[in-house]
Amino acid sequence: MLPVLIGLAILPSYLRAYKPVTPSAAPSINIGDSFLVNYAAYTLRLPYSNLRLLRTGSPRRGEMVQLLLPNSANRGIKRVMGLPGETIEFRENRIVINGRVLPLHPLNRADFNWVAEVNHIGSDVFDEDGHWISFTPGRGQCRNHAPVTLSAHEFFLVGDNRDASLDSRIWGPIAEDQILGKGVVTYARSK
Repeated sequence: MLPVLIGLAILPSYLRAYKPVTPSAAPSINIGDSFLVNYAAYTLRLPYSNLRLLRTGSPRRGEMVQLLLPNSANRGIKRVMGLPGETIEFRENRIVINGRVLPLHPLNRADFNWVAEVNHIGSDVFDEDGHWISFTPGRGQCRNHAPVTLSAHEFFLVGDNRDASLDSRIWGPIAEDQILGKGVVTYARSK
């Protein structure tokens, strides 16, 4: 019985719920959705502290992560798109990594009418490397971004709602120690 109680006491320090309050991850994760974050996905910490015990992994392209937002005490969620050592740029919302454009496959926008208007998704929705993104062609102040070469332990994080996301296109690369955990599952969709 004691091991079960200890496990139940420690579990909340490694798995935490998060509800986004901005539309930057829509249509994948929308305002009001409940999203589970694994805080042990990349670093195992002493429970209920910031003391690092060991590394358990590194973020990979396409993973949704929770991070400490730059110049803020707030947390946010973004998708990992640029990895250490890569050069990443944006051309009209198309991601280019080391000179290679990531493929975009158009999806039927009408299939996303379930996304609440408050999320302000773009006029077009695409599958980009296995996840949904949205933008309105020709719109969005960050649809173009000059090439950035990431150093060791730096990542380029981007919102799936390209027209409505403050992300690495604004802040620049994010240090690995600002990434708190990996998104595991969206378990309660907002209506």
